[in-house]
Amino acid sequence: MTASKTHIENENYLEAIECIKEESGPTLDKWTEDTLNRMALSQAKLHFYSSAYSYYILANNKRKALEVSKKIPMEMVEQRLSDYLHRYVKIMRVHGRRGVFALKDLPINTVVCKIPLYLCTSGSKKELTEYLSENNTLSESMPRADTFPVTWSPSTCDQIGISPMRIILEQQIQEFKKEERESHVDNYLYLRSLVSSRCFADGDTEYMVPFADMLNHSNDPNVEWEFKEDHFIMRTLCPVKVTDELFDFYGPKSNYEAFLHYGFIPLNNTKLDVVRLIGDLPASAKNRLDPRYFQTSFEFELRGSYMGGTVEVFSFLRYIRSKEKKCPETLQGFLKKPVNKENELWVCKMLFNILQKEVHRRVENTAIGVEETLAISLLQSEMAVLIHWGETLKEAIQIMDGKKKVKKNTNDYIVKVVKAMGYYK
Repeated sequence: MTASKTHIENENYLEAIECIKEESGPTLDKWTEDTLNRMALSQAKLHFYSSAYSYYILANNKRKALEVSKKIPMEMVEQRLSDYLHRYVKIMRVHGRRGVFALKDLPINTVVCKIPLYLCTSGSKKELTEYLSENNTLSESMPRADTFPVTWSPSTCDQIGISPMRIILEQQIQEFKKEERESHVDNYLYLRSLVSSRCFADGDTEYMVPFADMLNHSNDPNVEWEFKEDHFIMRTLCPVKVTDELFDFYGPKSNYEAFLHYGFIPLNNTKLDVVRLIGDLPASAKNRLDPRYFQTSFEFELRGSYMGGTVEVFSFLRYIRSKEKKCPETLQGFLKKPVNKENELWVCKMLFNILQKEVHRRVENTAIGVEETLAISLLQSEMAVLIHWGETLKEAIQIMDGKKKVKKNTNDYIVKVVKAMGYYK
C-alpha cells in the first residue's frame, strides 16, 4: 500500500483512492474503510465537505456522510426554489460530478420538486440561448464551459480523429457558429449546448426548468417528470435510499447523441450505441453495384443491436450475394430478409473481415495522443460495438459451419436470424 499511503501523506486524496481501488481489488477491507474515513475527516477539516461526503459514502459510513452533508452550502437555485423542493433532496458534488442526492429514504411517488411554470423559461432554442446569456438565476447554476465537445480546441477535437465523430462534431461547431453570427451572443457555443442538453419538452413547447436540470441521466432512472397544468413535477419511480443519487432519463441516447449534445457517454449502453464505418467489398462484387449509388467502398452504420443501420448493412450484403437484379439506391431503410444458409454465412464472414480491419486500424492509430477523458470514453464505446459484433459474428459463423452447438442464446441477431434459419432448436 506504499503508493496510496504516500498520496495520503501528501493530501492527494483522489490519487490515493484510485490506488486503493487497484490494490484492494473488488472487496473493501478494513484497512481501506479506515483510510477512506481518514480521508473524509481530513477533507472535512479543510471544509471540503462535498469531498468528505463522497469519501464517507465510499466507506459506507452513512451517519458521518449525512452529518457532513449538512455543512455543504445550498446552491443559489436551491435557496430561491426552497418552497418548491423536497426538504430532503440536495445538490452535491460527489465522485467528481454534481448531482441531486437523497438525505433521507424517499418512498415511491415522492414529489421531488414542483416548480411553477412562471419560474421556468420557454421559447425557441435561439431565444433560450439569448436568455441564458443574461445575468439570471438560471445561468448561475450551470456547469463549466468546457463540458461540451463543441467548445473544445481544434487539438482536442483531433484526439477523436480516428472516429467519424470528428467530422460530425466539426459540422455541429460550424452550425452553431453560424447561429452565433446571427445572434451576437458571447460564448454562444457553450450556451447553445446548455440549452440543447437541458430543455424539457411539453409538446411543441420547450422549457428550461431550474433545479430539475441538475439531475443526471441513467438508463435505469428512479424519477419521472411531467408538466401538469401550471407546474412541472418530478416524482420518484421507486423507493430511493438515503444518500442515493436521483437519476432522470434523458431518453434512449446512443453514444454519438450523448457525446455531441450532452457531453457524456452513457454506461452499459452498447445495444443503443453506434459506430460508422467504411466497408470494402471484393472486386467481384462490382457487377452487383449500380455506380450511380454505390462503389465497392461504402459507408454504413453499425449499432450494438440488430436494428437500424445494422439491419441495413446485413440486408445490403445479402443483396450482394443474392441473384436479385435491382441494386438499392441507398442503405437507408433497405430491408432484405435472410436468403439462405450459404448467403448468410458469406454475409457474416464478409462483415467480420470488415470489422477486423477497422479494429486493427484503430489500434494502430490511437496508441498515443488521446488524453481527454470524454474522447477516450467515445472511442471505447465505438470499440465496444466493434468487439460485440466481432464476437457475435464469430459465434454465428461457428454455428453455421457446424463447429458449435447451441441450446440457448440471448444475442438478438443469433436468436432472430440464425435460430430462425433452423441452425439450432
